[in-house]
Amino acid sequence: MERLLQAALQRQSSLLISVLNWGEVFYLLGQRRGEKTARRTLASLSRLPLRIVPVDFSQALKASEIKAVHKIPYVDCVAAALAVLHQATLVTSDRDFEKLGRQFPVLWIARP
Repeated sequence: MERLLQAALQRQSSLLISVLNWGEVFYLLGQRRGEKTARRTLASLSRLPLRIVPVDFSQALKASEIKAVHKIPYVDCVAAALAVLHQATLVTSDRDFEKLGRQFPVLWIARP
């Protein structure tokens, strides 16, 4: 993750996250560490070179196609669709993405 952030800071690459996945990060942090910590963490993350992308029609449609084939949670499909539409690599530690097989480039990171 550190190398990805450095590359984004130097404008050598872009880091994207769907607004729905941004919300999922908040939810998971809130469940695990409390709302106050979740808000602080997202405030810190918002200072990173990370572009929060709204979900548009094409992303929602692609996510639905992925959901129909791979049967993973819809919000995960939204992340996969964002990567597909932007010809990007999906960065995750979520093992649900293993169900996508080799059709999608995935960079696996360790769980915190």
